[in-house]
Amino acid sequence: MIKTRKAQEEIVGFVLIVVIVSVMIVIFLGFSIRNNNTPAQESKDVYRFLESSMQYTTDCAISYEPAYLNLGDLIRECYKDASLCISEKQPCAVAKETLKALIDSAFPQISPESSIKGYEYKSIYSRENASQEEIIFLSKGNCSQSIRGAEVLIPSYPGTISNSLNLCY
Repeated sequence: MIKTRKAQEEIVGFVLIVVIVSVMIVIFLGFSIRNNNTPAQESKDVYRFLESSMQYTTDCAISYEPAYLNLGDLIRECYKDASLCISEKQPCAVAKETLKALIDSAFPQISPESSIKGYEYKSIYSRENASQEEIIFLSKGNCSQSIRGAEVLIPSYPGTISNSLNLCY
């Protein structure tokens, strides 16, 4: 009778260990699922889109008519805020129109019903002393879920202009 009681105690101990390990696994899974809100994942497609869009020729010429600026140079002019396009438009307005048209044509499926729910585009000027100034901000849709994006830098002495596009899934 003593042997059967010892076997029962060992089985109860084994079941207790299995229950404790199971609870720990459930807690670990809960933390890993809850921490799924990771920062934006780097996307090569978005990077290529941004890189090529910075070379897109806009309809803004600053000094004379056939010298149209590419989008990267136009954003730089937008930050300087020193000149107008020959068409009397502000460089920032032309840059926003051009960016919106490029994003909407490259990602036409952005809607609440599709896989891409929205986007956020930011153009920010940063100096070495860590001061930042927003130049352009465009957004569309809902960006509360997972994000894939990229960033392209444009040198603009004495700082850098960071252009980032995040697609929200």
